[in-house]
Amino acid sequence: MDFVIQHQTASYLRLHLRRGRFSAAEAEVLEYALSNLKGISCIKLYPSSGGIAFSYKGDKESIVRRLRELQFQNVKMFAKNLEDSIGSEELARRKLSPAVKRKLRCKVIAETAADLLLPAPIQLGYHVYQLVTLKDL
Repeated sequence: MDFVIQHQTASYLRLHLRRGRFSAAEAEVLEYALSNLKGISCIKLYPSSGGIAFSYKGDKESIVRRLRELQFQNVKMFAKNLEDSIGSEELARRKLSPAVKRKLRCKVIAETAADLLLPAPIQLGYHVYQLVTLKDL
């Protein structure tokens, strides 16, 4: 990762990425990557200006070396995958249509009736078959 150290103390570094600003998805990936580096804590990212600030313990030179070895292309790749996926907020907003709800209700009722009425060995065989074939997933 290409950066300039803007401010440093014995336990704090503030960096500026030479590439400039980064997206919110890139910030999420960067925060995850930095939080897993040994000795780094209290990470604060500034996506609009391309800034990163964090506290650290230990040898500053080894932390700076590990940061320089971090490939921003990987961050961009993971961020693109993250942007392409559906977030939990969007899933919460989505609603099922009445037809889909009706179909799900019928399927659950049929499964429950089969579990109540069929003998245990047949139930077990049916559920193993569903697990093996991953039917309707």
